[in-house]
Amino acid sequence: RPYSILIFFDATQLHDKTELHLRELRQEFALVASSFITNHNNSNTKLFFADIEFRESQSSFHLFGVNSLPHIRLVGPTAKSLKDESEQMDQGDFSRLAESMAEFVESRTKLTVGPIHRPPILSKTQMGLIVALLLISSPFIAKKIFTGETLLHDPKIWLSGAVFIYFFSVSGAMHNIIRKMPMFLVDRNDPNKLIFFYQGSGMQLGAEGFAVGFLYTIVGLLLAFVTHLLVYVKNAKAKRVAMVFAICVSFWAVQKVIFLDNWKTGYGIHGFWPSSWN
Repeated sequence: RPYSILIFFDATQLHDKTELHLRELRQEFALVASSFITNHNNSNTKLFFADIEFRESQSSFHLFGVNSLPHIRLVGPTAKSLKDESEQMDQGDFSRLAESMAEFVESRTKLTVGPIHRPPILSKTQMGLIVALLLISSPFIAKKIFTGETLLHDPKIWLSGAVFIYFFSVSGAMHNIIRKMPMFLVDRNDPNKLIFFYQGSGMQLGAEGFAVGFLYTIVGLLLAFVTHLLVYVKNAKAKRVAMVFAICVSFWAVQKVIFLDNWKTGYGIHGFWPSSWN
């Protein structure tokens, strides 16, 4: 056999399991195949792509020894035993999707997949409609800009944007996007139970990141309130009450963050008094 085969193992009944990302990975696998064909003008017969669906061919899963998904395997030209001599793609490399699949092929064979040709986000018709709308509305937009009546002239918009960026930064949202992390998991022992907090430093769910980010945001908003608004209050009693409230809520939020960090990682945070106080 003078060619290699890259096989994607699929199971349509598991497509609703968002934590597996099978539907998305299947689309990325098809993207690698179409890009390989396009880059080589449909003339390279050294690599073939195939997908095997569990219900249609359970025996093939058994031949390869596949017992978990997602799973991608490369069968080289000299492989005789499908289970022992074919090479499995590391599941940790799935985060880069089509690009990591192409790198896996290129690192295991002497072939070059080439650039990945992703379809454009907007079609030509959609782009034409957007350009036409912009041209029609440009005089009205220009008038709003010159008179200072746009949303960008509203301080509340900038304030909301700053709070959003702060929450986005401290909640691990970028980590969730890059790693394709689910918001929650389904408990294997009880399918009706959802897991929002995963104990262990090797994984972070979206829900727990947002929960901690919400606690951080509370503290940040209270600090902004104390330093930018409370200073203008003339009533001293009202200032004290607001200050005590801000301190208590901030202490509770920080305590919750420390507790969750200790529960998740096992590391403790200890306070130390100055030695002269002992």
